[in-house]
Amino acid sequence: MGLFDSILGRTKPVQADLDELFGLPSASVTLQSAAGMSCSGHAGVCFKPPTGQGFAEMQQEIVSLLEMDGAADLKRAEDSFGYHWLVVEDADIEALVTRVHLVNSSLSDAGWGPQLLCSVFGLAQLPTGPSGDDGTGTVGPGRVRPSTAYLVYLFKRGTFYPFVPAGREQRDLEQELRLKSLVADDLAVEADLDRWFPLWDLPVE
Repeated sequence: MGLFDSILGRTKPVQADLDELFGLPSASVTLQSAAGMSCSGHAGVCFKPPTGQGFAEMQQEIVSLLEMDGAADLKRAEDSFGYHWLVVEDADIEALVTRVHLVNSSLSDAGWGPQLLCSVFGLAQLPTGPSGDDGTGTVGPGRVRPSTAYLVYLFKRGTFYPFVPAGREQRDLEQELRLKSLVADDLAVEADLDRWFPLWDLPVE
């Protein structure tokens, strides 16, 4: 995940369109029918916190806002690379997206946009039937069935890319490209594959 350092400060970032996040419910429906997957109900906003009391106060304000909104399962985490996360849980994909949007927009409006790196949404396999189908009796050709996958939103790009880990610091690029083709009509997918950074040690399920 240290590769994210390369997107901090080297070039003027593209102004992110946070409304792109609201394409996720549609993408979730697409993945459900075409890949036998759905949103796991877990998402996280990743940032590199600056020093100083101001950011800590802003973070606590966001936590309070989300708790008032009923997000009791809000967690704060730090990964082994020193990045901080606000992790939200909600089985309702629309509510989950709204809360992730709130975190991003609140920090950005307060001037902390340069610290924001990405938002990550977990994907989970739907329960399978006894015949190996997705419980509906059908399995389409080329169905994507990774055991763990994520959709990553790059704050500074306003784009998404899929990330499919396949073991310790290994990824399944073939599955990522298949997921990309499935969500391309619903989401602004990052065209530059060099920006599909691997995210190890994720606190998002």
